[in-house]
Amino acid sequence: GKGLDQFEYSSGRSRGLRFTTLEWPNTTLQESLFNPYRHFGRSNMWPRGFPLEHIKNHDHNDGSYRLCRVQRPAAVQQGIVQKDPDVDAIFRLLHAEPTTGLDESFSEFAPPVTLAPGTYAPWNSQNTLFSRSAFFGLFLPTTVAFRVTDIWRSYFTQALLHAAGETVSFVPVNAIQRRNAHSYLKDFDDEVDVYGKAGEIVQFIDTWKCEAETIDKCTIELAEKFAEQGFWGNEDAKLVIHWVLDLKKIGYTFPPLRAGARAEYPIGEDKDLRKSCRRVHVSFSNDLPINKTEPAERRAAQKIENFGDLKKWCGDCPSNVSKQWFFPSPDELAEATAENETLTNNYQTVAIITNNFQWGMGMGMLQRMYDSNFAMLIFCGHYPKQSRNAHTYPYPEGMAQGDAATYPNLKRAINYIHLSNEEVRWGFLMYYCLAKVEEMKLQNVKSYMMFSDDAILNFWNPLNLDIIQGTKRANGWHMMWPNEQWGFKSMNRTIQLFNGVF
Repeated sequence: GKGLDQFEYSSGRSRGLRFTTLEWPNTTLQESLFNPYRHFGRSNMWPRGFPLEHIKNHDHNDGSYRLCRVQRPAAVQQGIVQKDPDVDAIFRLLHAEPTTGLDESFSEFAPPVTLAPGTYAPWNSQNTLFSRSAFFGLFLPTTVAFRVTDIWRSYFTQALLHAAGETVSFVPVNAIQRRNAHSYLKDFDDEVDVYGKAGEIVQFIDTWKCEAETIDKCTIELAEKFAEQGFWGNEDAKLVIHWVLDLKKIGYTFPPLRAGARAEYPIGEDKDLRKSCRRVHVSFSNDLPINKTEPAERRAAQKIENFGDLKKWCGDCPSNVSKQWFFPSPDELAEATAENETLTNNYQTVAIITNNFQWGMGMGMLQRMYDSNFAMLIFCGHYPKQSRNAHTYPYPEGMAQGDAATYPNLKRAINYIHLSNEEVRWGFLMYYCLAKVEEMKLQNVKSYMMFSDDAILNFWNPLNLDIIQGTKRANGWHMMWPNEQWGFKSMNRTIQLFNGVF
């Protein structure tokens, strides 16, 4: 990891992914919860303090993510830790070794993400960076158990940060944590309040509105409300009063209240070519070995399953070619792939598939062809929002009409970046996709491969990614390209953006 360099120290503006509520104020509490471990590729893991009643059916549905060109930097940043991350005693009792603890890893490609006001996630007191505007949130309650205090602090502080229009973010792995062997049953006893009250706290702070005019008074007001609700004792409410007074004595300036923070950074209108935020969807997996020389057996098994689906799909066509397809075992395929430099390089390459018009059908087929062969597959173009159950439909709900039996259904909800028809401009401006992918701040990516959905990429062939450029033959000859708005001027502007801004 990058250690402290993984944190962002800018006080001006930032760019990247933003997690938000689906359709506030008509969203559910479960849709307002963010699981950082799911974002970083571990959907089976949850952090200490995540409301357990929401674990089973929790997901980051399409519509939860936005990609923003400009947004306010987060006031609190928590770094993800490798090996023995912060999870509750229930997870440790199920998965940890008694003497050596956990040995967990996360996606090496998942980028930082900022949580918009109105969304919530627990964070602990380890590997966490507070900016000056969040210093008032350093208070730790004393009337609750040790395994509870920093979690209650995180929810308490988030409510106040949101009132000030400030946010929390999670950044990729930047540390390795090794814990001493200890009693997980003792941890369980200490965390009983976390299991029983975390959901209640989130429910409370989501509806709480400060009646005071300043954040310092709101801090005292919320501390008293926490005591009234039984989340902590009256002594902590009194302690917060002294904490606020001490901060004022040393000259600390509390951030101002900001009305309407939940409505900030909306998805821009399609016709607005200068909009900051747009709709995207991403999900990450942790199925590649940390040691790049080791065979990627989980990926190999996925490839075989994907091409097995394609074989079945082709078998329903008049052609008999697919009947001659035979597949190796996952370990055989993984070993062969590990010896092929081109295929292993693809595991650190992001594939970007573009479409000149609104997406029709065929994404399920393209998923099976490319998804498991690259670090990540991103679709870019004009794309309707997927429903929560998009992967169960023969083609995504709300897309162009057509024969539902023509193409395979989606394996899962796709990763995509939405561009408007005005931005796509019949495909002339599709290179804009690459700028938007860069905006995501994906980690540890070696290269990008962008191609159209109507092209077939022979990804097993060696390519010099520094010089390759795909061309397309056309009938006739004319001079429209150089002098039009998508000609030389646009190309040079793009080069300047990548060399300068990005």
